[in-house]
Amino acid sequence: MERIYKLELFTKTRFRILCNLVFFVIIIPACNTQSKQEKIIITDGKISSAIFIPSDSIPGMNKTMLGQEIVVKLMGSQESMLGEYFIDTKGVLFKPLIGLTPGNIYQVSYKDRILVNLTVPLKKSDKTSGLTAIYPSADTLPENLLKVYLNFSQRMRRGVSENYLTMLDEKGDTLKNIFLNLNTELWDENGRLLTIWLDPGRIKRGLQPNEKDGNPLQTGNAYTLAVSSEWPDLRGNKLNKQYSKRFVATVKDIQSPDPSTWRIIAPESKSRQALLISFYESLDYSLLYNTISIIHRSGQTVKGKIIVNKQESSLSFLPESNWSAGTYSLKIDSRLEDLAGNNLNRLFDRDLLKDKPAGKERFYTRQFTIK
Repeated sequence: MERIYKLELFTKTRFRILCNLVFFVIIIPACNTQSKQEKIIITDGKISSAIFIPSDSIPGMNKTMLGQEIVVKLMGSQESMLGEYFIDTKGVLFKPLIGLTPGNIYQVSYKDRILVNLTVPLKKSDKTSGLTAIYPSADTLPENLLKVYLNFSQRMRRGVSENYLTMLDEKGDTLKNIFLNLNTELWDENGRLLTIWLDPGRIKRGLQPNEKDGNPLQTGNAYTLAVSSEWPDLRGNKLNKQYSKRFVATVKDIQSPDPSTWRIIAPESKSRQALLISFYESLDYSLLYNTISIIHRSGQTVKGKIIVNKQESSLSFLPESNWSAGTYSLKIDSRLEDLAGNNLNRLFDRDLLKDKPAGKERFYTRQFTIK
């Protein structure tokens, strides 16, 4: 079979192997290379990984325009999926850049004509899934809170969070239009950490949602974030119980994090003791793991592990090797944010007339010495 972006021979033998991996057929129950008419199917290895489209479903196909003529989309999305196309006399195999998600429906179109909607089946298992943490972990949060992170023990079904996540007020009533509805949910590469945004349009002053509905949270009020036990993981198993986080909203955070105020406790030389950094405020849980590094005086990055502590208000850095005496730099990417989305360069909800201009620094540094 010819591969459009990288040429590769797709032999009859490999095609028979492909058919042996079929686990779900929309129109017929099995893949048979001897049948007179092939059907559109989802193929499977360890994960749902490709869609086969037979030649009789795509008459007049132009192999040089496969990416334009054959389009695969997640149902409800306007964006076509990225991937590679393989072609031979039997038909076309589309392998997406990111594997198909069990439980989701994918639409296959040819020359703007819908061919079929394919549902990737869920895989059953005896193991149960749980929610291991909700971030921020503090029980008092600014009323202009921007993001919440949900950390699961297993890979969860995607695109359904709005069905299983609610914010309740003190009376137990569900708050409406509080979360930002994204076409594509924001999961980490492991598929276990989900980023939930409170609607920025309601947080930023001067925008229509803010003027119409006000800030999502109000200072002094108590709220409960509830996660339903009905949320299925990729294998079809529901969460082992319902989860909730109760917190109280405090005054708006209208200051950017300031690394110059952080406390750095240096370890002893010739040891693998932790470097301790205190921020004196809770910062963005996910960004803390991706925006801070330790630079040796030689210019080399010190290899080690970051552990976020004390309700995301401090961290420990554990080196892979013993510290040597000398001067080091704490390198902080300016993307690092607090709980209100204020980063090191600018406020999230910034008044262009009153607030100072946004900074342009890519990184900020703090030096410390190990004696």
